[in-house]
Amino acid sequence: MKIVHRPDVDFISIDFKDGIEAKSYFENGIVVRLDRRGNVLGLDITDSSEFFSGEEEIDLKQACVLLKVSESTLRRRIKQGLIPYRKKGNKDYRFKRKDLLKLG
Repeated sequence: MKIVHRPDVDFISIDFKDGIEAKSYFENGIVVRLDRRGNVLGLDITDSSEFFSGEEEIDLKQACVLLKVSESTLRRRIKQGLIPYRKKGNKDYRFKRKDLLKLG
């Protein structure tokens, strides 16, 4: 499986297997790509930040996984004002998933 996230165009592509696309259809913001036998090759999600967003908040470790960065890199970006966050009392940082998806 291969996943490509393009925050610059708000798009996610998920390839389940290799093959030649013979047909595709679009429904509810998702493009389903099929081979000639009708097997699903992959999905493309347009407006991905809206699709995966909501007001769900995640913690620092989850944000690091989502952004594919180390904890020290994320903390540095927070201090530089590059990452929107909130702190719950003196507890750890909290992030809205939709805000992080826009950053890539």
